[in-house]
Amino acid sequence: MIINHESTAPTIEVTGQFARKLTVLLSPALNPELTSLAAGLSILPPASKSDGHLHSEGEMFYVVSGKGQISVGDEQEDVLPGSAVWGPPHVYHQIINNGKDTLRVLWVLCPPGREVDIIKKSYEQNK
Repeated sequence: MIINHESTAPTIEVTGQFARKLTVLLSPALNPELTSLAAGLSILPPASKSDGHLHSEGEMFYVVSGKGQISVGDEQEDVLPGSAVWGPPHVYHQIINNGKDTLRVLWVLCPPGREVDIIKKSYEQNK
């Protein structure tokens, strides 16, 4: 069994136009026996959004709390707690908090890889 906690997980604070907190909860870079996925949290304050991007990994999003919108490709849908969304590999996606409360979204990368950048930046920010 692997158990990691948000309070001790690698975390970065993104400032500016795309202000949010990114936390890596599970990753082969943290837990070598874990090979098939990585997971973490995106925490967006009201009126914030992630930078729209795409990458070679597929990504699942699960809304833990708050309300907002998620864009995948040319589709954009409202999401609320309990919403699950799949973003296929190489498809543009973005999380938008247009609600009044903080938006907390669990993300899962399949396969893992991109989360390593967050881990490295976290260690650099916390030196």
